[in-house]
Amino acid sequence: MVTAPAATDLPPSPAERAIRRRIARHGPITFAEYMARALYGPGGYYTRSGAGDDYYTSPQVHPAFGALLAVQLFRCWELLDRPDPFFVIEPGAGDGLLGRDISNAAGHLPEGFGGSLRYVAVDRRPGGREARDPTFAKIAGDALRPPFRNVTGCIVSNELLDALPVHRVCTERGTLREIYVGIESDVADGYEGQLVEVVSDPSTPNLERRLSDIGVNLSDGQTAEICLLLDDWAASVASSLDTGFVLTIDYGRSAHDLYDPIQRPHGTLVTYRSHRQTDTPLVDPGRQDITAQVDFTSVGLAGERAGLTTLGNVSQGRLLTRLGLQTIRRSGAPPAEGSSGWITIPIDPEGALPDVLAEPFAPQPDASRDWLTGLTHLVRPGGLGDFRVLVQARGLPAERAASALSWLEDDPAGSGYAPSTLAAMIPAEALALGPERFRLGR
Repeated sequence: MVTAPAATDLPPSPAERAIRRRIARHGPITFAEYMARALYGPGGYYTRSGAGDDYYTSPQVHPAFGALLAVQLFRCWELLDRPDPFFVIEPGAGDGLLGRDISNAAGHLPEGFGGSLRYVAVDRRPGGREARDPTFAKIAGDALRPPFRNVTGCIVSNELLDALPVHRVCTERGTLREIYVGIESDVADGYEGQLVEVVSDPSTPNLERRLSDIGVNLSDGQTAEICLLLDDWAASVASSLDTGFVLTIDYGRSAHDLYDPIQRPHGTLVTYRSHRQTDTPLVDPGRQDITAQVDFTSVGLAGERAGLTTLGNVSQGRLLTRLGLQTIRRSGAPPAEGSSGWITIPIDPEGALPDVLAEPFAPQPDASRDWLTGLTHLVRPGGLGDFRVLVQARGLPAERAASALSWLEDDPAGSGYAPSTLAAMIPAEALALGPERFRLGR
């Protein structure tokens, strides 16, 4: 049994109180149940208005992320014979920022693509500003089970699967064991003791079966995470599509890399609070994010079992670069509103400088530098650039579906448009940084 670090001085959150009641009445629970309650149960992290304030995502860094995805979606639209309407569904869309960026850029792409696009942002709490755009809609729904059928189009998820509840397992003397969450047994009041780890037999044979399917044998003493909900996710996505593509963007690895006992002996589970990695999953449930890296091998296999075809798995950095990021960079930042960082000094008609400079005498931030910095962060190795993009298809001939990625070599492939050509059509004004973006340090 492992005891968690001491809790903060804050009173227990509604999520923590519910978790403690559940454990006190029925005994230790799986970490997957704990994580589900901490994130999505009553009073859970993702049910509160401030959810997402503890981390940033690619759409919050720069609108070019959505704009370049619009370029990729244009290619998918072509391969589907330019349907009208062309549905793009984003489960777990949060405030819909990515969808607004994609819709905005799509309006500048050719052949009536913007008019055909119907973007549907799905989230448990679809907040954010309302978009005055008939091509964009926000609906409340379960991101794990999008409520759609017979869709012709694309399903796009960005940093969704890393937040799915995971089981935690370990190996003791060659035997797979599971890590549960309980309450300190030596405390008289079962509601007040610290939350602790309890190791016991696996709750389901599916845990061992998953490791067998991906060819992984954990070493003695190794701890790892297993997300059994990936099969439900793949089945739901596949059943939503009649014909189209699935783009899954997240941070994660292949199973061989993810479960490497040397590189990741303690798994990949982390927690975030106030933009800091805290790594204390049993402290203050409901007030911090809990996440684990995605096993993309299992995502691909689950999709194939559900009827999807895997086309490729590329890094976000490579995808965005091939889609025209350098073209956008060369086009330059949009005109800054107000000061650009230069200081205007009044001079007399003879060209002489004043003896006294008016206050305040300080340049305002240079918006163009923030713009370029955000663009760089999208593809930076060791950060967002290492995120993976899994591309899958359904209902298309194999060769035709494969060209959704082969065109990244800047080959028009019969369409007449290369990625860089399309990226050049998106004006600078559509890529301006607004107050909803994060300004990242250089």
